[in-house]
Order: sequence, then C-alpha cells, then structure tokens
Amino acid sequence: MPLYEYTCGACREGFTLLQSIHARPEETLCPACGAREATRRMSVFAAAVAGGPEPAPACGPQGGCGTPVGGCGAGMCGL
Repeated sequence: MPLYEYTCGACREGFTLLQSIHARPEETLCPACGAREATRRMSVFAAAVAGGPEPAPACGPQGGCGTPVGGCGAGMCGL
C-alpha cells in the first residue's frame, strides 16, 4: 500500500496516510479535526536501480550538492 500526503480543507493541517490505491480523498478523515475535506498532494519520491549509478546527494544545508544550478526541488539536484 502506498503512502499518500494530504492537506485538510477544514483545518489546513498536513498529514500522511498509508492507504489502499482505491482509497478516495473525499472519504479520507483528517486525523486532527475529523473533517472529510482532504486534498491529496503531489509528493516527491526517490528510486534506485539495482546495479545503477549512485544516487545524487540530497540538497540542503547539510552539504548535499551545495548550491546547484537551478536550485533544489522535485527530487532533482542541479538539473
């Protein structure tokens, strides 16, 4: 089952749920306020291929790729 990220339309809280791929956002309950006004958000994911090149370092203040061309975002570092 995949993890889905949501934002509640009532209280504006963000939350993540492990749900079936058949779960509908309009039936999802907010854990903070109990409203059924969840909107599914797009989320970034990482993937690696066995035997492929090493993954790119993470962006951010901990070092990563430093100051990439074009900035960090959407799972891409300097692209």
